Amino acid sequence: MSTSSNPAPSPDDNPAEVANGGADGFIKVLTRDEKRKLRKVEKNRPSFAFDLGQFRQGRKIGVAHVRDLVLYLTADGPKPNWIVPEHKANITHTVLLLIPGLLPSHLGLDIPLATNSPFSTSPVYPSGTEKPRPPSRVPYLAKMFAYGVPVRAPGDNRRMFSVLSTLLNSPLPDSVRKKKEEEDRKVAELAKSDDAPPFLYLLTPNQMIDNGYRLPYYLSAGDEVIIPGLKGADVPEALAKLGGAGAVKETDDLIEGLKVESALPTAVAVSKAANGASGSGGCVETPEAEGPPADGKYPVLAMDCEMVETSKGNELARISIVDYHTGLSVFDELVRPPDPVTDYRTKWSGMTKERLASATHTLSTIQFALVTSSSALITPHTILLGQSLECDLNALKIRHPLCIDTALLYKHPRGAPYKPALKWLANKYLSREIQNHAAGHDSEEDARTCVDLLKLKMANGPDFGAFTDTTESIYDRVNRYNPSTPGSTSSIPSQTTAACDYTNPKSGQGGRATTAVKCNNDDEILDAVLENAQKHDLVFGRFMELANVQGWNGEINLPAAAPSTDLETEAAPTLDHLSAALTALNARLTRLHTSLPHNTALVIMTGHADPKPMLQLAAKRQKWERLVKELGGADEIKGEDRWLVEDDREMERRVAEAREGMGFFCVK
Repeated sequence: MSTSSNPAPSPDDNPAEVANGGADGFIKVLTRDEKRKLRKVEKNRPSFAFDLGQFRQGRKIGVAHVRDLVLYLTADGPKPNWIVPEHKANITHTVLLLIPGLLPSHLGLDIPLATNSPFSTSPVYPSGTEKPRPPSRVPYLAKMFAYGVPVRAPGDNRRMFSVLSTLLNSPLPDSVRKKKEEEDRKVAELAKSDDAPPFLYLLTPNQMIDNGYRLPYYLSAGDEVIIPGLKGADVPEALAKLGGAGAVKETDDLIEGLKVESALPTAVAVSKAANGASGSGGCVETPEAEGPPADGKYPVLAMDCEMVETSKGNELARISIVDYHTGLSVFDELVRPPDPVTDYRTKWSGMTKERLASATHTLSTIQFALVTSSSALITPHTILLGQSLECDLNALKIRHPLCIDTALLYKHPRGAPYKPALKWLANKYLSREIQNHAAGHDSEEDARTCVDLLKLKMANGPDFGAFTDTTESIYDRVNRYNPSTPGSTSSIPSQTTAACDYTNPKSGQGGRATTAVKCNNDDEILDAVLENAQKHDLVFGRFMELANVQGWNGEINLPAAAPSTDLETEAAPTLDHLSAALTALNARLTRLHTSLPHNTALVIMTGHADPKPMLQLAAKRQKWERLVKELGGADEIKGEDRWLVEDDREMERRVAEAREGMGFFCVK
């Protein structure tokens, strides 16, 4: 038994009705062939139908099920058993839309009703019901979808995991995974050899751009490591093939012909063709190497900087440099900021007014000593090492081509775009506690930690500290898929994708799409989705206004068109603000559905329910754990700061509630 997800077609959607009636009011008499063709079109019109047998005993689908459905429609994803895409071959485009903040109550649905699988978007309540059905605040949704299903967010009893990460990442197909494992094995063998070059871990120019580094003028964007003085056969085979070990996982633009553009003049476009360099602004750069080093050696220097806050922002206060090979400190100087210091940030920088008063260097004298003097410490062949090294180089206003970044060398357990903290890396891999001094951080200690982390990596190979990642972006998978030759793993995209979101395409998932559009509001998202829907096989968009108005992102973000009139309305959303956001959403969905090309699959997800109660309890739990650690036990913790068994039960209940989302499926 099945239930159709698509609503019943209206006369406006019926091609036969359109053909029989013109704008002038006259009726056209169709020929027999025309009627036959119209019947054939209607017969083969694609649609979705739920298999009710798969929802017995309260079974619920998860975000991963929806992701796999999208991959089944657009690539080589597994065939779903809970929903049947009828006449799938006739679906020409797929639009995936995430709308966090949309709740069953906004649709006039009771919570128990909306947790049944599937549920009607226009339920009929029995006569005599005490409470009549409340009106839907987004009425057009019921015209788009006859039914919806609960979609559970990823997580466990105490946590809710990222909906976006689960939705936009999929397990690697076996063929791709095996190929990757073989390549990783070859690189690991090379890296563990006695003559393993340190530049195996250098960042590619594109990685530098993506992570905020400023490139020297002579360095162009690309996915291959550029090593001064080495060309062609002089570069190890694996390095030339992979474009640097770091390029394997962290680069956001490995697909040939990636185009990052903006749909609107007011949206921000990011071009991968840009070389990352900005205006001079006091910047210096190491000169381009004219050949290999005379002694054949590429020295490695680890650096770390400490900053203070001035009237013009963060400025350099100390720089420490440690030689990788000798372990000696070769440069450690205090720097006098040019502007008045407003916060010494002693807890983090270790700087005080008295200590910084002894500084004799300025930024320009530091640049002279490091780069521009005839006996500069940093040469064109020097490899610089550091944790989030772009921050140090930007503070120094130095551009350098050879960089190794421990924040990219080791992987965060949650994967990109997250980066591991140096303190965490030191504790996990070096069994060392750093950055816990009462006097603040020590830049020399941080630089030495980076040295030891690189040595550990060199000794164990590229896979060490990488956390086995067997997933890939759905954009990569769709772009790689070739409908004419299923199973093809060609790097040349035969299908294309688009990502329309608020996040920076370079640092988020959208960087893997063929086209990535950064937008500033939901109206721009809608425009970008509609512009790209006819150009690409898969388009992803995310409406955030409804979630922002309800404070789901940690603060209340009200639309600019709805100014507040007093302090109370500035502190919390009013019913008027929520009503305005729902009205705007209804208008956007109306325009979206009426403007999409025919035979476009439309998948809408809410992701999860209200997370605020869950987050409040999580904050209480974190405070409790911190106090236990600081006080050495729980005996001295009193009152509301204590974490009780009842809190555990309440946390499980709130997490379960927060993980309840909804999904809707139709074909235009």
